[in-house]
Amino acid sequence: MNTKSLIIIALITASLSINAQTKSIKALDEFVETIYDSIPYAPSISIGVIHNGKIVHKKAYGYSNVENKMPAKTSTQYYIASTTKSFTALAATILGEKGLLDFNKSLADYFPKVKFADSIQADKIKIPDLLGHTSGIDNCAGMTYALSNTGSYTIDQLFDLMENTCARLPYGTYRYSNLGYNIMNLIFLKELGKTWKDVVQEEVLNPIGMNHTYSSYINLLENKEDVATPYQALGVNGKDFFAIPNLFKRDETMHAAGGLYASVDDVLKWLLVQVSDGKINSKTVISPTALAKTRKIRGEVKGKGFGFNGMNISYGLGWNIAKYKDKLLYHHGGAFAGYRTMISYIPETKSGVVVMVNDSNIGNSFTHFLSTFAYDFFDETLKDKDWKQSYYKWITKSKAETKKYGLDPMYQDFLNRSKRTWDLSVPFSAITGAYKCKDENLPIIRVFEKDGELGVSQGIMNARVEPQGFPNAIRIDMTGGGETLQLDVEGDRVKGFTYKDNYYEKL
Repeated sequence: MNTKSLIIIALITASLSINAQTKSIKALDEFVETIYDSIPYAPSISIGVIHNGKIVHKKAYGYSNVENKMPAKTSTQYYIASTTKSFTALAATILGEKGLLDFNKSLADYFPKVKFADSIQADKIKIPDLLGHTSGIDNCAGMTYALSNTGSYTIDQLFDLMENTCARLPYGTYRYSNLGYNIMNLIFLKELGKTWKDVVQEEVLNPIGMNHTYSSYINLLENKEDVATPYQALGVNGKDFFAIPNLFKRDETMHAAGGLYASVDDVLKWLLVQVSDGKINSKTVISPTALAKTRKIRGEVKGKGFGFNGMNISYGLGWNIAKYKDKLLYHHGGAFAGYRTMISYIPETKSGVVVMVNDSNIGNSFTHFLSTFAYDFFDETLKDKDWKQSYYKWITKSKAETKKYGLDPMYQDFLNRSKRTWDLSVPFSAITGAYKCKDENLPIIRVFEKDGELGVSQGIMNARVEPQGFPNAIRIDMTGGGETLQLDVEGDRVKGFTYKDNYYEKL
């Protein structure tokens, strides 16, 4: 075959590839538009796709701010929550390769002054156990709660809280938790004098050029980034859509297990590094051996749930490992009030997908199904004739389930709660004040009155407050679900209250 023939064949092949990608992009657009037409509750969806080691598609749909009709862009910032773990784990692994951290040292070696309970086997637990969720430990004093929700702590208190670490499962047993990453931050501080934010910035974000990924909410605002407003798209009553959650992220709660804001544009750089063995534009920016270590299968995990989670076979360091149509797929989701993110990639096909949604009601299912749709179409396992048959069924089912399990019960619950009246033996003024928990590791809860209504706060969190429906009880919504604050009343005086099985005494 002569040179001219080879050139013609190459051009034809390239043309076919371009046509296939164009069809895939059109199908993805059509699928997202079909979602919006059928289930119009997603404020915005931002998506990016890599195939054969190249960015083949990126686009944002809907509004980053519904009230102001601000269109979302692929540069719009979303809180990516637990997908932060992949960044923290890689940064730690790189430091291990550099000899700045010892992956063979135990928890007891790193913290010789901490009196760990014998039951947790601190002499066996090493960094890979912390990052791979196989330490078997839990923190019985609320370290993870303080770091992710209240933001009420000091660094010295975090070190002290380690003495309250207890056994949850046998050592070596997988159980997903933020705690291992919170302890990893304390190792960074002790060994390097740096926080996880410094380490991730220096070892991962800077080398990759992720200049618009933030571990500081203040820096995010100072740089005037477009930040997607977080929403509960179905509202709090199933009728008034696009409510803004009362739980939010600030610098105090940006932690090593979930503390990054990022855009699709920046995460596409992250995915390019993952599928190109640490290279960007043929230049190695991240150690390929460090990347390989984070992907290593570390024992068996049984998949459960829907989407990629149901396909899981293991957990590496910062990545879930799944089997997707006989290919290894690495993924991690991020979930917090008002945000859902899914980041995933398949090394074999050098493909990757990122999906971000600024909604926490139905955004989770969107991130999973848009990711699988993108893989199926760009890998050409779906044809034009059958994608609607397979995926349109999901849209129809999702619409029905959103109404049956979301809108209808939420509205009925709201109607039931709206009929409740206060059943208090004391006035609001007797309830207001500061309350300290007998467990001194938990932050003070404050009850206040404003415009004739009660309010409750703990650290940076503020709760919605309403009648609970039985004597001297208050219903508060601190973290997205209704909880009871049961008053302890003596005559005309409130002595304290019980909340989440803990007693708080009035100061």
